Amino acid sequence: MFVFQYVWYAKILILCLNDFALLTRRTAIKQLLVVSTGILLVPSCMEDRTKGSFLLKNYSLSAAQENLLAEIAEAIIPKTSTPGAKDVYAHQFVMKMMDDCATKEEQQNFVKGLDAFADFAEKTAGTSFMKATPVQRSSVLEAIEKKKSDESDEAKFYRRMKSLTVRGYTSSQYFLTQVQVYNIIPGSFKGCVPVSSNT
Repeated sequence: MFVFQYVWYAKILILCLNDFALLTRRTAIKQLLVVSTGILLVPSCMEDRTKGSFLLKNYSLSAAQENLLAEIAEAIIPKTSTPGAKDVYAHQFVMKMMDDCATKEEQQNFVKGLDAFADFAEKTAGTSFMKATPVQRSSVLEAIEKKKSDESDEAKFYRRMKSLTVRGYTSSQYFLTQVQVYNIIPGSFKGCVPVSSNT
């Protein structure tokens, strides 16, 4: 695909050079616009599609790892008559909180725990978490919930993931406008209220 684009640019350049004698200002501007537009589009075509959906400053996750995070969050708070964690982008909240608020060691442990969780899910369910049915995913989460005092990588990851998922969900726009409506100032201020003589 990239070779095709470079060949196309080369053809345009050759056409420009061949028609140099017949080149008018109008065609020169047109060709210049076509070439510059192509040059601007090349970086977007060469973009690495394996990266996550947004830039993390302090650690990195692949697109597959981000999808796994989204599915774990959805398994923690599934979609019912209300949106699930994936619908309110709770997994992106988790990613951003880990990027901004966690130490480098915690970030490394989080990524290591994510990989350990994927291995644990495959051993427990017999298939990857991404391919597992909702029942299998539920059994994986139940199995890891039983490991509360366990200090394994997957258990520590799951506890942190669950905590941040719930926090992300309960601070989402949907939750604060539809479920638990948040009033910035509780109650209203009434500056002029008649006072009864009994008080």
